[in-house]
Amino acid sequence: MIITKKQKTYAIGTKVLKMRNTKHGESDKIHDKLLHIGELTSRITHDMRNPLTVIINYATMIQKNSKNKLDKKSLDQLALIESEARKMYHQIEDVLNYVKLPPLKLQDYSLHDILKKVIESVQTTDDVEIHLPKNNPQIICDIDKLEIVFVNLITNAIEAINGVGSININAKTTPSHIIIEVEDSGPGITEEDLGKVFEPLFTTKQSGTGLGLSSCKNIIERHRGEISVKNNPTTFTIKLPRGTDA
Repeated sequence: MIITKKQKTYAIGTKVLKMRNTKHGESDKIHDKLLHIGELTSRITHDMRNPLTVIINYATMIQKNSKNKLDKKSLDQLALIESEARKMYHQIEDVLNYVKLPPLKLQDYSLHDILKKVIESVQTTDDVEIHLPKNNPQIICDIDKLEIVFVNLITNAIEAINGVGSININAKTTPSHIIIEVEDSGPGITEEDLGKVFEPLFTTKQSGTGLGLSSCKNIIERHRGEISVKNNPTTFTIKLPRGTDA
């Protein structure tokens, strides 16, 4: 039997098409599995978050009400329970923020209002100075999502300076964008790690999930913005569209 060049090309083309269809089918299956894993992870972490909140609240309340009733060892143990529960809570928050992608609820907010609310919720000390920007631009955003971004950036900055130093938040506007910078006085990020900080699961922390900054990038990009980082000093820069472009 003689096979012509045309028949040979058709046979090869058919084989390639079948391989592509097989790969697409496998990709769809993997995608479906990942969706199910994401949904399951979201349910489990959500259920874990509620009892942790109870543990944190009661540990805090007992410490406040029992300062003159319990010995130092007992108070230290309560503080340890609270501290470890908070770590776990933040890890769960990182996972939830990464796997949950509900539609954005965009409204107009002032940057100062967002930052003041975030700073109240972040654990800090008297040795940390956080400076708000001089100007106060209005931002069209999903406030719950943008708070997640600033909580992550400010918490990371506090850890980078080891609880002693300053964090400067600056803001400026251009005709098309609002640019926000979060700068800290810490030692900086190694050049090797600088290009990896937004990658999922990358972390230099022993108790980190590696999802915090990845979630920040995802949230900012869903607002049609950009986020970047540079050293000298360590500065995270957020660039968001102005007006209704978000």
